Amino acid sequence: MSASKASTSTQPMDEEPVLRVFNSLTRTKDVFKTKKPKHIDWYNCGPTVYDSSHMGHARNYLTQDIIRRILRDYFGYNVNFVMNITDIDDKIILRAREKYLLDQTKSSNPTLTPGLIKDTRIAFGKFLSSKLIKSLPSPIDTSSTTDDLEIFHTILDKYKTDATFAESARTKEEKFALYIASLLKAHGAIKIAEGKLNGSNQQDVDDLIDGASDVLGPYYGETLGHTIKDPISVSRTLALYWESEYFKDMERLRILPPNFKPRVSEYVNEIVQFVSRIIDNGFAYEAEGSVWFDVTKFDGAEGDGFRHEYAKLQPGSKGNKKLIDEGEGALTGSKGKRQSADFALWKAKSKPGEPAWPSPWGEGRPGWHIECSVMASAILGKGMDIHSGGVDLMFPHHDNELAQSEAYHGCQQWVNYFLHTGHLHIEGLKMSKSLKNFITIEEELSRNTARRLRLAFMLQNWNQKLDYSRGLIADTKAKEETFDNFFANVNARLSQAGSSVDDQHGMGEAEIALTNHMFGAQRDFHSALCDSFNTPSAIQVLLDLIAKTNIYFSARARDANLGVVTNVAEWITRMLRMFGLGEGAPAKNSIGWGLAVQGGDDAQNGSDTSAQVEPWARAISSFRDTVRKLAMDKSISSDQLSKQILALSDRFRDEEAVNLGLQLDDGQGNDGGALWKIVDPSSLISAREEKRKIIAEKQAKKEALAKANEEKRIALLEKGKISPKDMFKPPQVPTDLYSEWDDQGIPIKDVEGKEVSKSAQKKSLKEWKIQEKLHENYLTWKKEQEQAQ
Repeated sequence: MSASKASTSTQPMDEEPVLRVFNSLTRTKDVFKTKKPKHIDWYNCGPTVYDSSHMGHARNYLTQDIIRRILRDYFGYNVNFVMNITDIDDKIILRAREKYLLDQTKSSNPTLTPGLIKDTRIAFGKFLSSKLIKSLPSPIDTSSTTDDLEIFHTILDKYKTDATFAESARTKEEKFALYIASLLKAHGAIKIAEGKLNGSNQQDVDDLIDGASDVLGPYYGETLGHTIKDPISVSRTLALYWESEYFKDMERLRILPPNFKPRVSEYVNEIVQFVSRIIDNGFAYEAEGSVWFDVTKFDGAEGDGFRHEYAKLQPGSKGNKKLIDEGEGALTGSKGKRQSADFALWKAKSKPGEPAWPSPWGEGRPGWHIECSVMASAILGKGMDIHSGGVDLMFPHHDNELAQSEAYHGCQQWVNYFLHTGHLHIEGLKMSKSLKNFITIEEELSRNTARRLRLAFMLQNWNQKLDYSRGLIADTKAKEETFDNFFANVNARLSQAGSSVDDQHGMGEAEIALTNHMFGAQRDFHSALCDSFNTPSAIQVLLDLIAKTNIYFSARARDANLGVVTNVAEWITRMLRMFGLGEGAPAKNSIGWGLAVQGGDDAQNGSDTSAQVEPWARAISSFRDTVRKLAMDKSISSDQLSKQILALSDRFRDEEAVNLGLQLDDGQGNDGGALWKIVDPSSLISAREEKRKIIAEKQAKKEALAKANEEKRIALLEKGKISPKDMFKPPQVPTDLYSEWDDQGIPIKDVEGKEVSKSAQKKSLKEWKIQEKLHENYLTWKKEQEQAQ
């Protein structure tokens, strides 16, 4: 070989792909570079813990977990993952005090009282006027009554019967349907309670308060909130409960716990110090006990060789009052606020009964946006590699985080990469309680496994809208079955091969081609993950490799080189488990992703062995008993015995084995027997039912065709009763049609005595011959019937 050829052959054919990540700050895929070699400091916005976790949470936290695993277990980074718990928030305060006051009302009322029902009616009226009537798209005449319950029914009737009105109402206020539902539930509870007023018990009280909680809770919060002696404890109790429930849901979803999970309530002192420094730096001001960030002063302010910039993530939303107000919270006032775009760093205590902490500006609590800036800075320092959260947090929350943090640290760029997960839609619509498509994580895990949810999310890009639909779940199930069947097939062949080794090396063209397919798949898989964690493409690479391996299996049958197949299966296993799609410990041969169970719990681990073995023992014992009885029955001939045993074997394969998750492929084993596989019973049962459905449909079509043919045959016999000589004569034809016929009964003159045309006679002759054949068939059939009798 020449020197020139030798040097050329050592050159790489393709440029090695580098990891690029879609960065919300630049709105492009940026080359990923960390501040420290092979180390990532990552802050993720955690939950506000006041209610059940839902599929929107799953979209965010599952997605972050998948990316985190890819960075850690595929690209080899050490990841310091920090996720906060927001346990001081207006939503928590409102929900906690309402729950506390409703519980207190239950405990202080063993029976229904006129006063309690009066409170509920007042609460109903306030909710009706402040929520529903205020949201009406057009006035409704309610002058005929002053009773709030009757007024509500007038509106309800209009809503139910006038589709245009209903659509206009929902357009004006997206929560209109929720308001209707809350009032309808309260209306029913009040009516029932009024009927039981003279003979009630504690359960009746609980039913009224629970039924009217949506209207009664806010009313008591406004009127009795000041009576709460320890509002911090009340809020903390609710937050701790929902925090615990949140982490249970995350565990069910197989989401890795964070390295640190700071709570806002633990960082109030640090928040006060942080806010004080922003004031000292000239970017915030105190007004009537609150502290506001001065957006105008910050935006464009000179830094050390740079200018500060506000709303880096969503500059188009700058000044959007609706988004700004939503970010401030329901309990935040605006006293002393200089500009509408300014946002609260510290909120003054506005009412008795609200939780508050001491500060240089008086008692109050942290603003929402400042919380994350302080906790992230306290743990990660002046900056970080990655900050992540849902796309709905971009403005104002994350833009405000960036502004106040850069104002505090005096830096130009606090975050290097901002990762925002896309919106979650359900069947094409935004998830919303008003649309009745609101799904909690617990609810969804009762229908689908944690692995299926993870895989479904991976089939769409992480930073794009995810449409969680029946079609997506069906596609995910099909892909799951492909992986399941592949692992079952490989393990079955490995199990039956045992330790036998033939004297051939077994590396022909097919084996070399499959090996090259695997290396090509590994390159494509790497390229996909380097392309901003393109999991849809990565999963498809694995599925394509499985398809090529299945083709190899089919071609080589029992002569397949299991060593080559094992290499493929082990790599696919490692990649699936890297994504977090594995269940339980890997198998001894390191092949397979385990059995996923609904509910997200490790239902198979640590369960009673006898409970697992019992259905197998029952099926095998029953099969054996039936075979023994047949063998001992001397009245059965050997030929009949063979047929019955074969039928029993087939029934065991198609019924008992399927129900157990045992797939038996006759004649596919190394010894010519069945190739057995342990697979998910539900997939086998589903396949069996689908096969039965196809057979039933074929049988139904066959029976329908036979019925149609029989009906046709009977119709023809009925038609054949008439002799061809009579077919053109009355009463078979009208009396005013013909007047003369030939010897065969074919008409030759019409009713007026004119000769029938030659073409008409020719047509009649053709019909005559057909009828002659039908009549012969009828006479033959009649003769057969008479002989049979």
